[in-house]
Amino acid sequence: MSRIARAVALLALPALAWLATAVSAAPIDKRLAERLDPATAEEVWKVVEAAGAQGVPTDPLIVTALEGASKHARPERIVAAVRERSAALLAAKEALGPESTAGEITAGAGALMSGVPRDTLVRLRQERPRGSLLVPLVVLADLVTRQVPVGTASMAVLHASRIGTHDADLLRLRSRVEGDIRRGVSPAAATIARLQTLGLGDAPAPPVRGSPR
Repeated sequence: MSRIARAVALLALPALAWLATAVSAAPIDKRLAERLDPATAEEVWKVVEAAGAQGVPTDPLIVTALEGASKHARPERIVAAVRERSAALLAAKEALGPESTAGEITAGAGALMSGVPRDTLVRLRQERPRGSLLVPLVVLADLVTRQVPVGTASMAVLHASRIGTHDADLLRLRSRVEGDIRRGVSPAAATIARLQTLGLGDAPAPPVRGSPR
C-alpha cells in the first residue's frame, strides 16, 4: 500500500467508526421523542433497549412513559415508573418460563405489580403448563385490584386452573364477583362463593352480609 493510500485509510477510520456507531444505535421511538423532553426520552429509551435485550415485551414500557406524560408526571417519576415495570416484566418472564408469550408476560407483570407474589405465577404455570395463562393472569390481577385479598384471589385462580376451568368460565367468575361486590358482598366472600359455583351456570348470588338468607 502506498503512503498516500495509507494516509487516506487512516483518515477514514474515525468516519467509519462514527458510522458504525450511528448504524448500531437504534433511534428513539417516535412516540417517546414526540411526548417527552429529550433527556427523559433518552433515559426511558435506555430502559426499553435493555429490556428488549432480555427478551421481554417493550411496548408496555413505552405505554407507561406515555401515560406518565399524559398525567404531566415529573420526568424522574416517569423514568422510575418505566424501570419498575421493566423489573416486573423480567420477573414475570422468569416466573412463567422462557416459552411465555408477550401477552402472558405483560399480564404477569400486571399481577406482580398489583401485589401477587411471584410464587403464584410459578404455580400457575405448573397447573397449566401448555395452555395460555393470559386470561387467568388478567383475572387474578383484576380480583386483587377490586380488593379481593391476594391469598384468596391466588387460591381461586390456582384452583380454577387445577380443575381445568375454561377461560370463559374464569371471565364469568370475575364478572360475577364484581357484581357481588357492587351489591355489598365482601370481596373475599364473593370470590369464595363464586368459586364454589364454577361450571354450574347461573348460580344464585351470595347473600349480602346481614341480609336474610
